[in-house]
Amino acid sequence: MYEITNEDLTLVLQQSASIQTPRLVLEVLDSNQKVIGVITTLLNGSMSISSESDIRRNGNFTIVPTLKEKIRLHPDNLIWMNKDLRLKLGLYNIREKKYKYYTLAYFVYESTSFSYDAATSQISLRCSDFIRKLDGTKNGQLGALLINFDAYEKDTDGNPLLDENGNILKYNTIREAVVTVLEKLGQISHYRVEDIGEYKGMPDYNENYEQYRAEHETWNALPYDEKFSCGCSVLSILTTFRDLYPNYEMFFDPSDGNRFICQMIPFCYEDDITLDNAFLQKVLISEDTTVDMSTVRNICEVWGKTIDTKFYTEDCTCSNNVYSCTVSGFDTKYYNNDTISVKIPAVNQDSPKLDVNHLGAIDIYAENTDLPLTANVLTPAVYSFKMKKVKKDDAYIFRAYLLGQWQAHAIDILSDGAASKTETYTTSDGKTVAKYSKEYFQDKYNCENIHITTIRNSPFTVQSLGEILDVKTGGEYEKISSDSLALDRAVYENWKNCRLTDQITITTVLLPFLDVNKKVSYKPANSDEERQYIIKSINHDFTGYATTISMYRFYPSYRSLLKDAGTHTALSGYSHELLGNYTNEELITLLSKEDL
Repeated sequence: MYEITNEDLTLVLQQSASIQTPRLVLEVLDSNQKVIGVITTLLNGSMSISSESDIRRNGNFTIVPTLKEKIRLHPDNLIWMNKDLRLKLGLYNIREKKYKYYTLAYFVYESTSFSYDAATSQISLRCSDFIRKLDGTKNGQLGALLINFDAYEKDTDGNPLLDENGNILKYNTIREAVVTVLEKLGQISHYRVEDIGEYKGMPDYNENYEQYRAEHETWNALPYDEKFSCGCSVLSILTTFRDLYPNYEMFFDPSDGNRFICQMIPFCYEDDITLDNAFLQKVLISEDTTVDMSTVRNICEVWGKTIDTKFYTEDCTCSNNVYSCTVSGFDTKYYNNDTISVKIPAVNQDSPKLDVNHLGAIDIYAENTDLPLTANVLTPAVYSFKMKKVKKDDAYIFRAYLLGQWQAHAIDILSDGAASKTETYTTSDGKTVAKYSKEYFQDKYNCENIHITTIRNSPFTVQSLGEILDVKTGGEYEKISSDSLALDRAVYENWKNCRLTDQITITTVLLPFLDVNKKVSYKPANSDEERQYIIKSINHDFTGYATTISMYRFYPSYRSLLKDAGTHTALSGYSHELLGNYTNEELITLLSKEDL
């Protein structure tokens, strides 16, 4: 991604003092990305960049054709279906008396966008970035073939290749699948593809990610075989792999020669400020601040994957915190990713174990924490478990990871931490409980997997606004395979619902080097506080030479605040609920005290 320099900022500030206006150029490229012509007779134009769309960059331009430039709708001219475009914008350097050019986008013509007006001799162009070459619009649709991606290496008969110990020889990773699609189906060789996998294996989520990767060799593997048939597009295959885990993005980066990028969506916790308030105030034209109350939610309910198990049993007993069960048809040893459903007869204690068909008691783990199950999680009901092979001290062991009941399900509630002292609620079994207590939410929403996020001074709590429910189901949520992962997602989505509704839109002079998912600092006109924001979308107006920036409020994570203050180790044992009692400012003040 392009790194903004002091020279860039200086050039922007020079424009108001220069008699030279910014210069917009459309370079026409052949199939080998060589420049075969330049369109300079641009009457007007605009370009948008959105972090929330697969088609990240779109452009609209009006051209005045001339005979010299051969700008006609003809195969031999510059505007035709087999031509591409590279959009550049130049800012004039007063000192060096020349333009510095910024590459804003690589575009393809969209076939429905051409229009010619004989009266005014103008051509209107609508363009999109190179994703259109992968989604079937300009190219990328696949013909009569069946494409298989196996989760692990197999022999010619379709059986897994095994080593001398009977373990699968090689698991195929999601990244390998993405690269194969790019190279063989998309004909793309210029790319940067990061690993896609379990969130505990990513440094953004887990400080001990290297240890987790060493213990869980399938953390980034394809979870199951994938098959694609005739009529699908290259992009549909890529997004299938991308969406196996949430919070990943794919796009083309024009600042790096139109490189294809697949990466985690930046959280920006550790990122530097790309533009500060002092600079933005110098180039500011207008501001529009909004808090979209229609999007505020304080309860998030996540429905994940319906758990489909091959093995089921009601023959289960519990003794010494070990659940022993007999499962018909189960093999003579544990296998990686085998899933079974068991009717649990009693509530568990800390660190329970599961023994299937006397194959040996193995630890039951929570998937989100990768720690042994705590007490009182299992109650008399049917639960599903996935067997996972883990490498420990150069040897392989098995654990039973709790998935949940019939469907991954979880709810997070934003609360001030207090159950009502005056209002009560009668549960379905006739018990009277306090409103806003955990028992109240469990019964009302028919969900045992409840988490209450406590932030006492939030204006969005259920006590302040009442219960405003947001249900997440289908689409990417169907990939959530366990109750614990569903709970993590519910907490995250509820955080967005209650914290990322504070948005602002500003218009500045033209900033050609700006991109989305970047952190800036800005002091709104109606506030005495300078705040941090993340850029969500950008619109360049090449007629008025202005840039409109849509941003949402950035809130540092508590973990980032603690690390910045140098006390992460000291406070890492404190719960999120306890830390949530403080605002970010209060927490920073507390952390600065020597006696903390």
